[in-house]
Amino acid sequence: MSQPFKLYRLQQIDSKINSTRSRLTEIGISLNDNSSLRAAQHQAETTSQSLQEAQKALQIAERNVQDLQIKIQQSEASLYGGKIKNPKELQDIQSEAASLNKYLTVLEERQLDAMLLVEESELELKKSESNLRSIQTYHTGKNSELTEEQSNLLRDLDHHESERQVAVGSISSDDLKFYDLLRKKKNGVAVAKVMGENCLACGSTLSASLLQTAHSPNQLTRCATCGRILYVG
Repeated sequence: MSQPFKLYRLQQIDSKINSTRSRLTEIGISLNDNSSLRAAQHQAETTSQSLQEAQKALQIAERNVQDLQIKIQQSEASLYGGKIKNPKELQDIQSEAASLNKYLTVLEERQLDAMLLVEESELELKKSESNLRSIQTYHTGKNSELTEEQSNLLRDLDHHESERQVAVGSISSDDLKFYDLLRKKKNGVAVAKVMGENCLACGSTLSASLLQTAHSPNQLTRCATCGRILYVG
């Protein structure tokens, strides 16, 4: 087994490890991201509070109407009860009754507005609660899928790391140090496969002499353009 192949095989394993770790990071972020759920919960709480306030306002409006209706009944009882004989006093009571009835119309309109606001608030609460349930269901299913994927990836990562230990054992310490140094400099890719006459990492065309050297099983040849170790598969 040639040294370039050993390093290329190690490169494949390391790429898998990097990809797996990257995905695990993404999954961890997704599992911890409950922003949409919190927003839906906040919306449901807000609409619930709005409904409670609307219901309280309606109760006050209903009480005001009831209290005024009692006053009107008392005024009419005094007006038509026959106990008051004084014309001036009767006229005052009649004027007061007319004023109370006029104000009753205003209070009844306020009561109607309060009733409509309660109905609107109830509808908004139903919508927000329905939306919350939908998001909760989505999050439960999504998190379950992500958790399962996370478990599978962790098993894969253990397997890849075991493979890496075996692969590293067959590579000289000097070649391994050189490989690790290149990986840091070359964005994680130290070994490039040769396809035809081209380096697949940078796409450059390799010279005939460089291609010939790259076929050596024991010598490490680097791309003249990107500097990566070349592997002729």
